[in-house]
Amino acid sequence: MSDNIRSELFFLKQYGFNNTLLQHIFLLGIDPIQAIFNDKYKTHDELEKKFTDIEKRLAASFNSYQNFKINLFENEDLLKKGSGNKIYFKYDVNEVTKLIPDKIMPLFMYSKGDFTLLDDNKKRVAIVGTRHPSKKSVTITEKITKKFVEDNYVIVSGLAEGIDTISHETAILNKGKTIAILPTNFKNIYPKRNEALAKVILDEGLLLTSIGPKENTYKSSFLERNQYVANISDIVVVIETNFKSGTMNTIRNASEANKKILFVDQKDKLINDKIYEFGGEMLND
Repeated sequence: MSDNIRSELFFLKQYGFNNTLLQHIFLLGIDPIQAIFNDKYKTHDELEKKFTDIEKRLAASFNSYQNFKINLFENEDLLKKGSGNKIYFKYDVNEVTKLIPDKIMPLFMYSKGDFTLLDDNKKRVAIVGTRHPSKKSVTITEKITKKFVEDNYVIVSGLAEGIDTISHETAILNKGKTIAILPTNFKNIYPKRNEALAKVILDEGLLLTSIGPKENTYKSSFLERNQYVANISDIVVVIETNFKSGTMNTIRNASEANKKILFVDQKDKLINDKIYEFGGEMLND
């Protein structure tokens, strides 16, 4: 695909057009500007059905889009050369598309930092768990993370409070590498208290997200983040969880991706049995 088309799809997505529509235009082999702003979509019934009312309003003014595009190009750090940022397109062969299956890969993903941590020759382990861990779980997280760092694994987590934060911090403390997968764009780190941690990760690690600079975060963004955590990792280690949690969602995704799942005894037979159903193996001392 030409760089011009890829670039145009990126700007259109930031302007407000959705993944489904843009992917459909790309797969039809239609020029996206012609399809959207020159009313070509109105001659293609299947394509027109994919336009929401909001997108039809956006398509009414090419000049507004052009002004938006110029402003974003001139002011967005993500697009500046030499910034250490990368944009990954779903239909290219790249580090991310090798790890994330087509069915869940978004149109674009974005990285900041050491993107070589996504290379085939790197071993990656996701260490995940509750946002409100017990003291025992904190100690276990530190011990397990340190062990994996010593074994040359890259530590993967989601920059959430609790176990995620502890695993990232422990990796850094032990001079290991870590990848934080965000449910937000790079300018709106969540939770806000982890902004400083995200900056530290950038020094030696990687931030990765599917949320572009002008895109919003939704509840579904957190679930999608969990999918990416599971899929870029070779192993998923579960510290502490309950039935209805983001961690259990990550376990489910790891199972669907045929990843090795290790877990700490949850001291709850029903939760342990649920993780066993997903193919988990309980860790011993």
